Amino acid sequence: MPWAGAAAAQSASAIQPIDRPLRVFIDCRTGGCDQEFFRTELAWVDHVRDQKDADVHLLVTGQGTGGGGTEYTIRFIGHGPWDGQDDTLRRATEAAETEDGRRRSLAQVFALGLARFAAATPIGTELRVTPLSAGLPRLQTTAADDPWNFWVFRTNFNLNLNGEATTKFTNVNANQSVNRTTEALKLNLSAGVNYNEGEYDLGDGEIFHSFRRGWNVNGLAVKSLGDHWSLGGTAGVSRSSFNNQKQNVRVAPAIEFNVFPYHESTARQLTVQWTTGVNRFVYDEVTIFNKTEETKWDQSVMTFLNLRQPFGTVSFTVEAAHYLGDFDKYRLALFADNELRISRGLSLRFDGSYQILHDQLYLRLGEATDEEIIARQRQLATSYRYFLSVGFTYRFGSINNNVVNPRFGGGARFF
Repeated sequence: MPWAGAAAAQSASAIQPIDRPLRVFIDCRTGGCDQEFFRTELAWVDHVRDQKDADVHLLVTGQGTGGGGTEYTIRFIGHGPWDGQDDTLRRATEAAETEDGRRRSLAQVFALGLARFAAATPIGTELRVTPLSAGLPRLQTTAADDPWNFWVFRTNFNLNLNGEATTKFTNVNANQSVNRTTEALKLNLSAGVNYNEGEYDLGDGEIFHSFRRGWNVNGLAVKSLGDHWSLGGTAGVSRSSFNNQKQNVRVAPAIEFNVFPYHESTARQLTVQWTTGVNRFVYDEVTIFNKTEETKWDQSVMTFLNLRQPFGTVSFTVEAAHYLGDFDKYRLALFADNELRISRGLSLRFDGSYQILHDQLYLRLGEATDEEIIARQRQLATSYRYFLSVGFTYRFGSINNNVVNPRFGGGARFF
């Protein structure tokens, strides 16, 4: 991959020593950004969630090149005692480069740019110019050093409005999450509420309103049991007018086995997860099975394969589930998300899913109106569901991929 040298490099003598790991905020929102991979590969710094907590803020931007690739510009912005200590590095990747190639390229640039800052930390004496992932020792903040004990809180609120002369739509949703993640234990707690309203002018003064309401509270706990096993459980309660569920309460323990060690998860995973749980359903209206409430036990097996390698990205999920004591009520599902580099300049993309559904216990009794069907106001009976997207890209011609020309990039429109 082409390399562009540093710009505005500062004198190393201006770097002030500190007696803790370097704190880094990676602000990367373009193609190739894989935060989990960066945290794994750059295990000799502390990764923080906010730029104000960082010693160095990595600001990553990307622009398309003439050959269809991407030129990344990475700014290393010093904060606190290193305020004003800024560097800029650039790296260009080819159009046919894979996701794995892009993220490895970025990780290498990050490591090179951070080296002069990290040299002033305790890990500095251990740093060497070696191939990426050559086994630098881990030196990161522990729970005992973190005043928040690794707890992270997130609040989100969204209001969306759109419409025209004959239709209007309103969507309101709010979410709150509380998470704590360590190598030994993962805890996720979340709650959310969602409201959708649509207004349709059918003419002659007739107005049709559609409503969809829902809320949920969920929890997940996972305990690490070595390099290959995990034990966990989920619990939650939810409400969905679309699914005719006034209340759905579920408690389900689970166990998971990973063929590959978990620390290799940014490159490859092959997991098998078994879950069994109890569900308590209370319905808004009588179902097609003449039920207004019921309790059901279920079990499921899910296999997940994910490979991010130089040849591309391969991801498959296969799931089979059924209600205990009622094997006619089952679900089978296949999900795929793949991008493969077939040859130089030629890449193939395949995304899709297929589900066989025989577990729709919640369907309302009676026929849906035309308005309910068009407005998607209620779930309808179906025995399958599918999605498919297939495409390929072929590039040929000049191999030069260094020029960036942003002119007319945002304003030109052709009709």
